[in-house]
Amino acid sequence: MNRKPLLMAASMLAVTSLYSCQPGDDTVRLAVIDKLNNSPGVSAEVKDGVVDLNGEVPNDSAKVAAEDAVKHVNGVKAVNNNIMVEPVIPPPPPMPDDSGVHQSGQQ
Repeated sequence: MNRKPLLMAASMLAVTSLYSCQPGDDTVRLAVIDKLNNSPGVSAEVKDGVVDLNGEVPNDSAKVAAEDAVKHVNGVKAVNNNIMVEPVIPPPPPMPDDSGVHQSGQQ
């Protein structure tokens, strides 16, 4: 009796069963959004288990935190972190004193 065809059929059934157990993109997206609840300004799209993160955050640590929050969600295969960090705007330079009052040390 040749067992090779039987083993091949069993292997194909196992692979098909494992693949079909993966959550769909909608399920993954809901789980990702739940993980991003502490990341305002960040949105996520999921296609074939690949998450695209978009939006703007105030600093690099917030960008990294958003990616870390979603990369271990069940069904996530990869994360593309397209989040932008808000530019730091330096304060304006002090304005010169234009009051016209000059102190001369004379009394």
